[in-house]
Amino acid sequence: MGYRRRTWLAIDRQKAGYRKTMRPVFMKALEDQIAPLYAVINQATNITHVEVPQLSDEAIRTAYKRLYFSTAADFARQDRRASKSRAGIEILKNEEQMMDDIIARKIEEYLATEIGTTITAIGDTSEVLLKRLLDDLIPEIIDQGIGGGAAQTMLRDQIKSQWHKARYFRTERIVRTEVNRAANWGSLEGVKSTEFPHDKVWMSSFAATSRAGHMAADNQKVDINEMFDIDGEDLQYPGDPGGSASNTINCLCSLTYEIK
Repeated sequence: MGYRRRTWLAIDRQKAGYRKTMRPVFMKALEDQIAPLYAVINQATNITHVEVPQLSDEAIRTAYKRLYFSTAADFARQDRRASKSRAGIEILKNEEQMMDDIIARKIEEYLATEIGTTITAIGDTSEVLLKRLLDDLIPEIIDQGIGGGAAQTMLRDQIKSQWHKARYFRTERIVRTEVNRAANWGSLEGVKSTEFPHDKVWMSSFAATSRAGHMAADNQKVDINEMFDIDGEDLQYPGDPGGSASNTINCLCSLTYEIK
């Protein structure tokens, strides 16, 4: 096994711990997000009048905050220390706390700007999926001649069943994408904070699902403040939310660094 593959595996094992922790968090957040629909169904006297209410982003936003304040903050701290260690510079206790505070503020800004649109898009997707379910399920129930409380119960139970299936796949995609994105963003911010001149190096994932363009970019090296050219698209790091979905969703690539 080559050095780069061993390095990627070590980084991905660390990310896997965060993925495991965040899966139930996002599963619950997606369930909490659609709770108002169940309330609408319970209050309906006729299920044909049931419509998807406005869904709150609060549960998803809270889950993202938890993910970034663990994953991104930890990778920032870890790779900042590693960078200073390579340079033979001692890490001072007061300096460490100050940098943790700076990274925390950067995380809040990043969630509000770069990731804010992603959080909104998750809510929009939930709304579309629920409308589709209502359009499919309500006519089926009516056609069976079921009404009243029995219709409410059947509609609620079938939505729960279908939603549980959908949220499993959505959770896996969100967690895989966002843990990697948070780890790489945090890592980059941590190394930048040292203010040492660095190059950053794209490390393609050694997973069977890795994109051909990402594999071709393996070992691409640029200045830490410059952009990678990934399949014709400029990305700051693997998972950069400025990139297209086809270039970032489910990405498992990582970053390494070289002091100039």
